[in-house]
Amino acid sequence: MSETIVVERQVTPARLAELGVHGWPTWKDGVGTRTLDFDAAEKSYLLDGAATLSMEDGTTVNVEKGDLVIIPAGKCQWVVLSTVRRHYRSEALSPACCII
Repeated sequence: MSETIVVERQVTPARLAELGVHGWPTWKDGVGTRTLDFDAAEKSYLLDGAATLSMEDGTTVNVEKGDLVIIPAGKCQWVVLSTVRRHYRSEALSPACCII
């Protein structure tokens, strides 16, 4: 997995289906700043909102509704600019994690 944040924009329905995005858990967070510490790479698909993500190495990207984001393991600061709602999937979790 890459050591930097990867953003796929204008993700097609076929790509979302390939990844099984709509079966992933959903996370919502309001405007503000927080640092998340990922044990493994995490994929996120933004359903709503916008944020600026920054890794400890200084890599910074802007993400918004419709973006698929792959965040490497490590600390990532989220500056949420408008309420974010996203599907997420950690590489540290087994496929059974998301079955309710």
